[in-house]
Amino acid sequence: MFRRKLLGRCLICGDESPLIAGQLNVCLKCIRRKPEEAGEIAKRVHNATRRVFGLPPAPPKDPDGLPCGVCANDCRIKPGEKGFCGLVLNSNGSLTRLGGTQERGLLEWYYDPLPTNCVAWWFCPGCTGTGYPKYAHKLGVEEGYENLAVFYGSCSFDCLFCQNWHFRQMSQSLRPLVSSEELASKAGRSVSCICFFGGDPSTQMMHALETSRIALQKAEAEGRILRICWETNGNMSKSLALKAAELSLKSGGIV
Repeated sequence: MFRRKLLGRCLICGDESPLIAGQLNVCLKCIRRKPEEAGEIAKRVHNATRRVFGLPPAPPKDPDGLPCGVCANDCRIKPGEKGFCGLVLNSNGSLTRLGGTQERGLLEWYYDPLPTNCVAWWFCPGCTGTGYPKYAHKLGVEEGYENLAVFYGSCSFDCLFCQNWHFRQMSQSLRPLVSSEELASKAGRSVSCICFFGGDPSTQMMHALETSRIALQKAEAEGRILRICWETNGNMSKSLALKAAELSLKSGGIV
């Protein structure tokens, strides 16, 4: 009986296996062989999970809607509707950005002592000393320094099994909102890198870029190292992606 509870059952072929996710209920074989039928099931599941958090089921594409332009979803939003990320609203014919502006971002932040579990730790200057002395304080691990970890509360993707799924709660409540000035002020002398992740920064790039500009300006004036790093799905607009890459190239950060 206990073993049976661990089995998922495919709604298409009826197969049972512990490799079939109970939430999705479609096996890999049917996803490959019957993509249209499996896709419809997956779409229903995705739509249901997004409804819980008041998020649109898909990027709106109304031909008469207003274009957002921040990420590659290219939402076109009609009056009274939100963009896919939940942070952009067409209010009476004009776009209102509820977060992700230069002035305010929907996010949480914390200090992460180095070395940390960064996905790029094996060539990160903060964990390896790569780029010393221009981009790293030490030849090895930057013990005694911290990463300012910025967790954005929105995303341009909809991964069903996202390990950081709770970002959707933030996009539902629109809290907490933090100004770029306030966030940049957290990058003091003990901080040698800022990492933007989430959720994903792709939906709030204007805030991340402005925060980076302010923080880097202060660090340069004080003659200290500050790397700008991105853990992202890369789904922002091309122009914003290039600006992010330029900041990392200049500061010795990681994309």
